[in-house]
Amino acid sequence: MNTSTRRRGILAGATAAIATVALALGGGGAALAASQPVPTSSNVVITKLAQVSPLGNPANGTQIADLSGYTTINGVGFSAFLVPGTASGGGNDIRTNSGQQFAAQQTVATANALVGSNAAAYTGTTSGSGTITWNNVPAGLYVVRETSTPPGVTAAGDFLLAVPLTNPTSKTDWLSTIYVYPKNAQVGATKTVANAADLKVGDTVTWTIAADIPKVANPATTGSTDQFLAPDAFQIVDTLTDSELALAGASSAAIRVTAGSTSLTEGTHYSVTPTTASGNTSYAIVFNSAGRTALATAINASPTAKVTVELDTVVNSATVIDNVANVYPNQKSITDGTPLTTNAAEAKYGSYQIVKDSSDAGVTDLSGAVFRVYATEADARAGNGNYLAPKDNAGVAHDSWNTNPSGNVTISGLRYSAWADGVAQTKFVDNGGTCADYNTGGANCAANPKYQSYWLVEITALPGHQLLAEPVEIVIGDGSATQTSQVIVNQQNGGGFVLPLTGGTGTLWLTIGGLVLLALVLLFVVLRRRREHAAE
Repeated sequence: MNTSTRRRGILAGATAAIATVALALGGGGAALAASQPVPTSSNVVITKLAQVSPLGNPANGTQIADLSGYTTINGVGFSAFLVPGTASGGGNDIRTNSGQQFAAQQTVATANALVGSNAAAYTGTTSGSGTITWNNVPAGLYVVRETSTPPGVTAAGDFLLAVPLTNPTSKTDWLSTIYVYPKNAQVGATKTVANAADLKVGDTVTWTIAADIPKVANPATTGSTDQFLAPDAFQIVDTLTDSELALAGASSAAIRVTAGSTSLTEGTHYSVTPTTASGNTSYAIVFNSAGRTALATAINASPTAKVTVELDTVVNSATVIDNVANVYPNQKSITDGTPLTTNAAEAKYGSYQIVKDSSDAGVTDLSGAVFRVYATEADARAGNGNYLAPKDNAGVAHDSWNTNPSGNVTISGLRYSAWADGVAQTKFVDNGGTCADYNTGGANCAANPKYQSYWLVEITALPGHQLLAEPVEIVIGDGSATQTSQVIVNQQNGGGFVLPLTGGTGTLWLTIGGLVLLALVLLFVVLRRRREHAAE
């Protein structure tokens, strides 16, 4: 048997297991094996696999030698329940012809009704290479139920297992070990953030959730019909911390959903239900029947199709924001409260402490200097109106900052310089080769557009001091809110910055001239009075 034939032989979910019962118990295979003693037990090996596309044909109980093209799943729990009366000596002993006929006529529903609330005969959880081994399982018909699944794995339906099974190759003996390959729809999900251009608190940041669409096998597929059915439920829940993020407007505009390449519509394909509790607001995107059908259409059109959800949120505070989403791929995950949780996407916003000083160590009051901050050096040097106005954690926008008497002021609400789109950034990136130095540049280096330096411009100097002659580059990061190493010094008026007082030494001569003029006036008055007295 070649590899492709073996792959087509893997069970395609619960229906494949039922077909295995039919192969073993109905028709000539069982009759041909009647010349061999019917064993009283068999070993059973269950190997849990992720569903693939295209679907394969039902398996036949033999081992699949090469599973390299498949993903095995650990952590899936199974329980096997004996159908009453099918054990050796029972009224429908499976080791008899009438018992085989009885087993072949059963469905999962009828067998479950017979099992009722009986205890499981065997239990186990897949491990290692996704397997469970039950040795020496007594003859009988069993209902095998999936009792637990790890997050991101869609539970498969119950299936029937007959012990023993006819060897499908020889058709003249029985399988000593029965190999079963039930498949589960396994999904993965990721979350990313795009905020390279969103530099300040108050800006709108977009988060994207991308989840696999569950591959729910269609038992009625003929190859020309859809291979996969719509999941019985599907929802994605994103929880925002209110102090950090807020949905940017109405959900119909701020939340966008696609299935494969098809855009879905709120109200037609899904609903959005907000729930607020303990300072958080959760948005549940719940797919209705039309939405789940759209998922099935997408996965049938492309085996790699995904469902994506984009959320636009407003940044409310200068902090490190970690955000995850929970994906519920079927009803069982909702009922059991076992969602698949995405990775944490991270956006970082912080602050910078300006430390202002005077060139004169005797100056103790450093209040009154006023700064603005720009996103580019060119705008900062031009001193134009493109300065930033981030909001503080109270939601108040600031476009300038005044130093206190100690010379300090904190600029709050700017995106981290070396963190954008959820990943660390360097100031320089490779350009035609390996960059000589990712922080200082050099050969084969190009400026990284996602790395963000900021530029301080002093618009009002300290009293008695000169304005800064050029912008100052600053960096926002983990320690910038309390930094003291970067000190901005203003030059006190003195030396070349002090012009002579108006008149300078001329003031002295004016004073002397005035006194002389006053003396002359007094002399003139005295002489005039003497003449007047002489004339009398």
